[in-house]
Amino acid sequence: MTSSSGITRGLSARAAVIGLLLALVPMASWAHSATTNSSTTCFPGFVCISNQGGTAVGGVTGLVMDGSGGSLVSNVIGIGTTSVTGSLSFTTGAFSSTSFGTGICAAPPCTLGTFGSGTLSITVQNWNGFSGTLFTGTFGGASGITWQYEGKVGSSYLYELSGPISGTWLNGSTVAGQTAQLFFSTKTPYKGGKVTLTSGTTSIVTPEPTSVGLLGAGLVCMGLLVRTRGKQLLRQV
Repeated sequence: MTSSSGITRGLSARAAVIGLLLALVPMASWAHSATTNSSTTCFPGFVCISNQGGTAVGGVTGLVMDGSGGSLVSNVIGIGTTSVTGSLSFTTGAFSSTSFGTGICAAPPCTLGTFGSGTLSITVQNWNGFSGTLFTGTFGGASGITWQYEGKVGSSYLYELSGPISGTWLNGSTVAGQTAQLFFSTKTPYKGGKVTLTSGTTSIVTPEPTSVGLLGAGLVCMGLLVRTRGKQLLRQV
């Protein structure tokens, strides 16, 4: 029969191992954050897709970045540590309120509201011999898509659009993950119209038990990575 002290020691040891694994996720995600032309190193079981550039259009009725209505799709620049070419496009549903308000808050970062669910699609050219649609599916979940004000870099107001994704991988399997896309508006806060994308990271997890268990921890640091990379790009402009 196992004593209560033995159970406690076992749980403590397990917690320590889990804590170590969670600590490794941010370290892996930040491995290439200082560069502007290479992708993120992913934790095993994740596929991390980096993108740069693009223009979204819209407002309270939703945002679109799919090449329509004056929008421009974003360029996929890497998968893991491999440089690739391709495109990322998305749509969202309507915003959670009738206006964007002031477009800022007194103490950023802060969530200004949420968009309804939309779609996200990623295509690539010649990644490991594959060309075509890498991922297509739903952008946003029950809580919608978060629209967050991050503060200013110089004259630019930074905004992060982030939320869960789920859909179909290139081999037809069902996958899930998260995307974080960083936008900036110059001179005045964004309240609708065109807004420029500086960088983004999409993390997709393979349906393995260990990877799924670490998904939440890995995605927590992804927004930080996108914001850091985006601010570095803006400072170089």
